[in-house]
Amino acid sequence: MLLAISLPALAQRIADVPDENNRALQALLTLPDEQIDLAAAKLTIDHMVAPDIDVAAARAQLDTMAKQIASRLPADASSRDKLDALRAYLYQSGPWNDHRPFQYDLDDPLGRKLRSKLLPTYLATRKGNCVSMPFLFLVLGQKLGLDLSASTAPHHVFVKYRDDQGRWYNLETTSGAGFTRDAWLQQQMPMTPQALTNGLYLQPLSKKESVVVMANTLLEHYQETGQSERIIAQGKVMLSYYPVDVATMLHIGSAYYKLIERDFVRPYPNPADIPPEKRARYLTLSQANQYWFKQAETLGWRPDPAYSQNAVNPDTK
Repeated sequence: MLLAISLPALAQRIADVPDENNRALQALLTLPDEQIDLAAAKLTIDHMVAPDIDVAAARAQLDTMAKQIASRLPADASSRDKLDALRAYLYQSGPWNDHRPFQYDLDDPLGRKLRSKLLPTYLATRKGNCVSMPFLFLVLGQKLGLDLSASTAPHHVFVKYRDDQGRWYNLETTSGAGFTRDAWLQQQMPMTPQALTNGLYLQPLSKKESVVVMANTLLEHYQETGQSERIIAQGKVMLSYYPVDVATMLHIGSAYYKLIERDFVRPYPNPADIPPEKRARYLTLSQANQYWFKQAETLGWRPDPAYSQNAVNPDTK
């Protein structure tokens, strides 16, 4: 359960900033789950980040890839047949991929380059990360009729596969989509028992929840370009469809801190110099910053100093 804390009206007004991307994403999320096309959703969000990408060309390429994989399957192909064919098509070198298999980008292992998280970039370079790689596998697999869903671990996205007997398996798409046990993921990316109990990680996600995970790339874009108000507005829409997405909570909390930096820390290095008429807003932003990190911590998230997203206002600890 999220903490029941009411923030002042000023914080709500910040979240009500009009935004065309926000409206488009909200329209997408209001669709019934069965009507959401994850390939279209990913490319729509990627286009918000990089308007120069050719969405139509990328969609056509995905359709062609799915047809090529399907052409290699027998008429009575099982889900495991389809899974193996998809793995081979992406990760094994052969004429089907021009001897250019899709690989993990060892030059940017943490996915620090935002553009490398976009699907068209991955299609062009064949080098990906734990955002682009699982979503390509997911959208192609669903085109083949595989029962796949996105799932998450701390700072990580992977794929879950359900076989013909209804059993779920984890697929690590950054490493050939091999089967991966929950215990291994927990060892590599520590998760608190509370986080697991609250469903933060290792769960098969609905399409709406998957779209929210995709949209975190848009929040990162806003963070890089200093658009804190848009992060807050977009993030609150996203949480209404995936309330335990701690990545979104952290983006919102960090966005409030960036507003504090911009409007108060830089112009008034000494907090005592903040004009009386501005102090209420300073307190509001500080409370909002603390609130969203507290929400995440209450659900079981713990900070990781390796990721700068974990930005809490030091004056309000």
